[in-house]
Amino acid sequence: MTLIQADSRTARRAARGRPPRRGLMRRVAAGVAGIALAAAAVYAQQNFAMSFEQRTSYLTYKGGIGETVETKRFTVKVLSVTAAHAVDTTDYSNKVTKVATSNLFLLVDVSATSMREPFKLSKLGPPVLLTADGRRYQPTDKVNETLTLFNKYIQPGFWSSGLLVFEVPKDAVPGADLVFIPPVSPLVSDNYAPEAQIDLGLSGAAADRLISQAEDYHSLVSASR
Repeated sequence: MTLIQADSRTARRAARGRPPRRGLMRRVAAGVAGIALAAAAVYAQQNFAMSFEQRTSYLTYKGGIGETVETKRFTVKVLSVTAAHAVDTTDYSNKVTKVATSNLFLLVDVSATSMREPFKLSKLGPPVLLTADGRRYQPTDKVNETLTLFNKYIQPGFWSSGLLVFEVPKDAVPGADLVFIPPVSPLVSDNYAPEAQIDLGLSGAAADRLISQAEDYHSLVSASR
């Protein structure tokens, strides 16, 4: 009886010293699965959860004011640039009101045509004014978009013209470019979407002249009729 109990205790100690084979395999499998999930998460983050800026990286075509800049999707030309201290706008009932700024309104007269499909400019990814030091200004929300190029369809075979109105400080004027961007879906990645970067010709002297000759008031309503 004593021998049997001793053998039993020895067997139990040996069993405790030997890790269960199934438990080890489960831990190994869990570790492999965890590594696979982590790798999948990193891949998904890099490829499916990119920032809006990454998803909308553009192929840039460059030109200058007065030049025709042709991309694979559209062709665009900046006709002129003027400045004003006040403009007008309309509300939902077409009531005209005057809008002033302590900065400057830059009015960029743009003409564009589409290569294949008609489109409208998008507030989600609008054209921007790019300053010499890298700042980006979107068109002002003080002006009703029905008075601007946002209200026009840009179609194949036809040139659509209109103003883009930016509210900027005076130090944003020298060296500024217009970056013309077509509408882009936030759900679709297109690393080859085209944009046109147009030098507005605002060198030091030209910028000073534009600022000093800024109109006190520029009517957008009369210009759109």
